[in-house]
Amino acid sequence: MPVKAGRPRLRELRTEAGWTQQQLADKLNYFAWTQGQGRAAVNADMVAKWERGVKGISPRYKALLCQLFGVTPQQLGLKPVPSAAPTLPMRDAESLVSKLDDAANLLDQLGAAGTALAPQMLSAWKDAVTSRRTMLGLLDPAAADPAGHAHAATATITDLEQLAERYPALHATADPSTLLNTVAAHVRMGTVALGQEHTAAQRRRLLRNLATVATLAGRLAYEDLGDSLSGRAYYSVAADSAREANDDQAAAIALGYAAQLAHSEGMTGAALDHLAAALAHAEPAPTVAPWLASIQATIHGDSGEHACAVEALHRADPVAHQMGAQPSSLPEYDSGHLAAAIGHTHLQASYYTAAQDALTVALDQLPSTARRARILVLVDLATAELHVNNIPDACRHATAAAELLKRTPYATGTARLRVFRTVAARPIGTRALRILDEHLAHLAA
Repeated sequence: MPVKAGRPRLRELRTEAGWTQQQLADKLNYFAWTQGQGRAAVNADMVAKWERGVKGISPRYKALLCQLFGVTPQQLGLKPVPSAAPTLPMRDAESLVSKLDDAANLLDQLGAAGTALAPQMLSAWKDAVTSRRTMLGLLDPAAADPAGHAHAATATITDLEQLAERYPALHATADPSTLLNTVAAHVRMGTVALGQEHTAAQRRRLLRNLATVATLAGRLAYEDLGDSLSGRAYYSVAADSAREANDDQAAAIALGYAAQLAHSEGMTGAALDHLAAALAHAEPAPTVAPWLASIQATIHGDSGEHACAVEALHRADPVAHQMGAQPSSLPEYDSGHLAAAIGHTHLQASYYTAAQDALTVALDQLPSTARRARILVLVDLATAELHVNNIPDACRHATAAAELLKRTPYATGTARLRVFRTVAARPIGTRALRILDEHLAHLAA
């Protein structure tokens, strides 16, 4: 029986599916991303407001909700989506207005504490000319914030801690350049806060918060956007802040990422120095030790030191170390990521069949949300297939990696894919790689 339009059944459909409000938000964000329909900006608070009727549902989200639940707008209890909206056209990712809209969406997700970041974010756009609505929303949140978030003119330490907890979830779906703008504003605000009067305990909290957020800024700058100089600077801030706070776990994580960056630029000695310091900090913080061991295995494997790489892999098993709950600043690390490290090590040792087996296991075990890890596994698997002359599968895996790269920028994956394309040119020829080349041209555009 049709439901009267305007009476939302969102809560009913969600509970029938067995989802929490946060799970629905995450699924909606991921669904929009996988369908190539732009980047959604939904959180549990927004879903709750939709269900209570406090906040209207825009045509864009109506269409996404209908697709996710497989219902019509009338069955969802909403007015029909205007005929011009169902296709959900993508915006130009390089458009200044699009970037500012993304920034405004992120601020909305982050709530009252996020509003305090607006002045810092605006400084990055001070020379920009943009729409009155977007600029007004960033300059004066009260003018574009009916939910009342604008009361937070400054962020408390608790606000900063809550923001830091929210960023990792946003990293999965948000545009990296937009998220970096937000996170960099947080780093600047945290740095300013450290210059103010605080108790010793408050100062340690600020330093830990700065270490966590600066680490994420480094990942966004280097891994996603390819800016190694900024990435290195953020990792340095993170490591210094963690040491000042006597937080061994945060220091180990920041130094581990610094080791990865140095290794990717061919600075093996510097990478091993960073890693040695990270492992020293990890002694009282064993949760991060397996992840660090996987980095060590990769560095040794890429350097041709295969015996050392295998030894490191034995220490990289998360099950053997009973890792338990991981810190939010550390990327998800489990048996799938270990299989990826094993496959990469075998690939570097020219054990192609063993590499294929391990990398296939990694693809099976890695969650679909682990996009960055899956991209690297797909490129490694394509390389292994190439070496055993399995050309069709090599092209298929490489193209799958390129498809994932079209969703959100990931400079590390793009660089790895270009290396594969260079190696593949000789044995395969241009005709078989035409589709992959089209994807690479899109990434370069």
